[in-house]
Amino acid sequence: MARFKHPFPLYKKFLPLFAIIIRMRKKFEKLQVKVFSTGELETNAYLVFNEQTKEAFLVDCPAPIDAYQDFILKNNLDLKFLILTHGHYDHIDGTENFFKKFPVLFYLNKKDLPMLLNPLKNGSLVFGPSVVLIKQQPIFCGDNDKISFGKNKLQIIETPGHTPGSISVKLGNWLFSGDVIFYHSVGRTDFPFSDTEQLRQSIKRKIFTLEPQTIIYPGHGRETSVAEEVKNNLFFR
Repeated sequence: MARFKHPFPLYKKFLPLFAIIIRMRKKFEKLQVKVFSTGELETNAYLVFNEQTKEAFLVDCPAPIDAYQDFILKNNLDLKFLILTHGHYDHIDGTENFFKKFPVLFYLNKKDLPMLLNPLKNGSLVFGPSVVLIKQQPIFCGDNDKISFGKNKLQIIETPGHTPGSISVKLGNWLFSGDVIFYHSVGRTDFPFSDTEQLRQSIKRKIFTLEPQTIIYPGHGRETSVAEEVKNNLFFR
């Protein structure tokens, strides 16, 4: 009987590459994301954590913090840092109480620093239930900066328009977009320091150019995807 020859003899050369891809996929599968919608504006806080190592980080910190604070404590998570997508009060008004329990480092784009220090600029003086003023010093992050999380790297993407310092945070095929883009909608630009055309360009050049399967986790409402928004977002019709 003639010996069977594999029809694709070069496949062995790709085995190491396949093994790397499988290991990377398994590593990423250990990560979980949990959303907590809280406050009068139902602002989303996203807790990302590794089921095995218990390491975690938080995206945005709206008040009240009880739900995600209790989840962190109940599951013995090791919170490493907080990232603020922008400086509007409904995304930062839980930080004072949160830092009392979790005195972690936090990241912000420098252009939104005045919003942390000025209740009028962050909107809490006019719209909020209480005045928000954050005195802790953030670590500034900008376009294409990388933040280490275990064996993973978070990519910071500057997406201004809703605020001058709005950022999106990419981890694998997840994108935490703050108030830049929502399901079939976009962030408001009728606030002081907002810019409609800048927002449009941020989405077209920084978000719509990502992989179509990228899952978008916005600051309010349900998750969506790049493919879904490219096809159906009313702002771009």
